Amino acid sequence: MQFTQIEFLLFLGLILLSVWRCRTRVTRNLILLAASYYFYSYWDYRFCGLLLLSTMVDYFVAERIVHASGRRAKRAWLLVSLCVNLGVLGFFKYFNFFIDSAAALFESWQWNPGTLNIILPVGISFYTFQTLSYTIDVYRGKIRPSKSLLDFALYVAFFPQLVAGPIVRASELLPQLSQRPEWSGRRFYGGFQLALCGLVKKVLLADRLGEVVDVVFAAPQLYGGLTVWLVVIGYAGQIYYDFSGYTDIAIGVAKMLGYRFPKNFRHPYLATSVADFWHRWHMTLSRWLRDYLYIPLGGSRCSSFRTNVNLILTMGLGGLWHGAAWTFVLWGLWHGAALVCERELRKRIELRKVVWLGRLSTLLVVLFGWVLFRSASLDQFTSVIGQLLFLSPGIAWYPPLTISAITIMVLEHAAWTTRLRIAMRLRADRWYTPVATTVLVWCLLLYAPRGFTPFVYFQF
Repeated sequence: MQFTQIEFLLFLGLILLSVWRCRTRVTRNLILLAASYYFYSYWDYRFCGLLLLSTMVDYFVAERIVHASGRRAKRAWLLVSLCVNLGVLGFFKYFNFFIDSAAALFESWQWNPGTLNIILPVGISFYTFQTLSYTIDVYRGKIRPSKSLLDFALYVAFFPQLVAGPIVRASELLPQLSQRPEWSGRRFYGGFQLALCGLVKKVLLADRLGEVVDVVFAAPQLYGGLTVWLVVIGYAGQIYYDFSGYTDIAIGVAKMLGYRFPKNFRHPYLATSVADFWHRWHMTLSRWLRDYLYIPLGGSRCSSFRTNVNLILTMGLGGLWHGAAWTFVLWGLWHGAALVCERELRKRIELRKVVWLGRLSTLLVVLFGWVLFRSASLDQFTSVIGQLLFLSPGIAWYPPLTISAITIMVLEHAAWTTRLRIAMRLRADRWYTPVATTVLVWCLLLYAPRGFTPFVYFQF
């Protein structure tokens, strides 16, 4: 079930009516847990077992960590959680990738292990990282383990962010699930507004851009360099509006249910450096990688060389988390190398004095990175890059809808640097908010494409 399907709107309406009529927290959480498992099983009921496995293992492991007598025993129980969660993730997501990557080695041994017809469970990367953060935080003594299996099961499976984030930590959501939220009309309306804006981003902008991006990336050598540049910028808009649209809907739905999720995007294309970009793009993942990978590796407390290695390793693994393909790994390494270059340049140049240059260079780094991210193979990547760098002749195609969507993205980011950002929040107490809401609903009904397109991050 996807947020853009009519079935989800009916499902959400029923859940909202049910939970806000509940008088007890336990009943409310039971309804939400059942709804979350139904939401996930709508795609494939067989993988609900993985959710249950992750829930039971990490709930039990957290209890054993707290009651373990020594640090060695605590570490052993944490290792159980890491092995189970990363083992399941590795099997379903990376088994065939590693087999294919080692094919030449296996052939030299005259051995053909073959591959498996493995279906990637939707959202496995997100809920795996979410549950791992729980056991690691318990091990570190930052949080106490949940006393309620019901609350913890709901934390793992909560349907708004189950499939594509944001990655919500136990310290952020479990305390909210341990009490019954009070009704607030203003908060409910704010959640509805945010979800509506997310739906507009996805349906009217991301999906429209995707129609053109898919065509050109299928055969980039046929199109002129300027057209390919337009499409690459269009893909930057597509993935931004698609993913930020999803998280806006997730945060908005959670808000309508009475819960708060952390923000996940902050106009990333306004970034003045690559580091700033990762403070604005998929912020919950960036913080996860920082707290659970980069800092444990030593962070920036090491020598300059070791710090640079930590940056590249963290971003490389972050790229691998996004997908089982070398293009994703290289995308992560590309950003890691850019972070290292920035770090070294910062020692010699005061980059803050040339903000416009920082924004331009960051945008170019990000755009070239998106080509890697979108390419199905390295051959496709080199073909697109060749068209971009040499402006080769070919079909000139400049779809008005694509240009309009890119223009909207530019204006939105530009407006956010002015006082217009206050109006763009569509606060409930402003006269123009109902007008804007009516216009958005009307646009959705009138201009939404037929059918629906899966969210980009569903594949991760």
